[in-house]
Amino acid sequence: MALTPYITPDRAPGYLRDAAAELLRLNAALSENIPESLRVPMIHLQRQVSAYFSNRIEGNSAAPADVLRAQDDPADGDVALDLLEIRSHIEAQISLSTDPIDATVMSNRASIARIHRELYRGVPENHLRIHAETGGQPIPLVPGEIRTREVRVGHHIPPAAEKIRSYLRWFEDAYRLDRLHGLAPLLAAAGAHHRFLWLHPFVDGNGRTGRLLTDEYLKAGGLKGYGLWSMSRGFGQDADAYYSALQAADHVRKGDLDGRGELSDSGLLKFTEYFIATALEQVRFVSALLEPRTLNRRIDHYFHMRQQSAFSAASGEALAILRIDALQLYRRLLERGPMQRSEIQAELGLGECTARNLLGQMACEGLIALDENGQASMRLPGHLIMTLFPDLFDSSQKPGK
Repeated sequence: MALTPYITPDRAPGYLRDAAAELLRLNAALSENIPESLRVPMIHLQRQVSAYFSNRIEGNSAAPADVLRAQDDPADGDVALDLLEIRSHIEAQISLSTDPIDATVMSNRASIARIHRELYRGVPENHLRIHAETGGQPIPLVPGEIRTREVRVGHHIPPAAEKIRSYLRWFEDAYRLDRLHGLAPLLAAAGAHHRFLWLHPFVDGNGRTGRLLTDEYLKAGGLKGYGLWSMSRGFGQDADAYYSALQAADHVRKGDLDGRGELSDSGLLKFTEYFIATALEQVRFVSALLEPRTLNRRIDHYFHMRQQSAFSAASGEALAILRIDALQLYRRLLERGPMQRSEIQAELGLGECTARNLLGQMACEGLIALDENGQASMRLPGHLIMTLFPDLFDSSQKPGK
């Protein structure tokens, strides 16, 4: 296929190589410096953040509070479509983490189809019908099935259905991670993100699939801190800028000095610049959130406010007053990791009954988890997240259209 797959390191301007190298450095520092006790809760939280913003781009109007309790609501209840999409997106991320796609096959058709299927797992059949044309009859959406009909996405007309399988064979070969080293996997992730959306291989769900594919590609490409921050948050905070950058790379080649493929190399460079800049913004944002002194101040603020019963659960129910000993316990769990019940009781100087009641209340509120052996570990419930991580779900943009 006559497409430039990505801006290779040897063709990238110096400023872009510097930005990519800085991203790798900051990402590694974030991964190295985050307290181990916070790593897993933060990864889970970022799954919710990614689900929120990726679906918001597509017009989903679920509120952050709904997202934070999406997995706590009964799975067999009557769930609104917006919340169902969020829940399915979170579950897809968990599935791909539990059973990850091997880096050597990340770009092949089977892997892409799996990601698409994962996003629709558990979605009722009545929600798997779409209107491909205004006023037309609804058509069935088969998760993981490559489209066999022509589509139009705004002003963009993707390649003909009969060519999609050939393009996907090209995609698999062009973005094989086992052939990429140094800055190349990061630059290739940018190229793959645009090229996938340009191809539009499925009848519907390409945006969310493409963003989830990018998540998995970055992790498989060696960005070990990825998952502690989210590309979808950056894309979704300014969906207009995201679409504008994608459209720049949609442009056809503008002459012999604009590459040798069907599409503009200068447009691809603009999108790559946007992609790297967005990633830098997000890793810096999370690094600042987790800076120890400011994080500890926010923790202190939360628990001191809890002494005044000034917080509500996600359901809106007022939370009971919490002993200030909870602050010392939470700080210890953050700094040192899981602790035994007996160890907590001794260090805090609490009586057995007081310690049991405190741990029970904190576990009930989701502030800690208690295992069957009496070991406590920290958690991040929704009512704490908004204080600990302000602006995490903030977006001044309206949902996408």
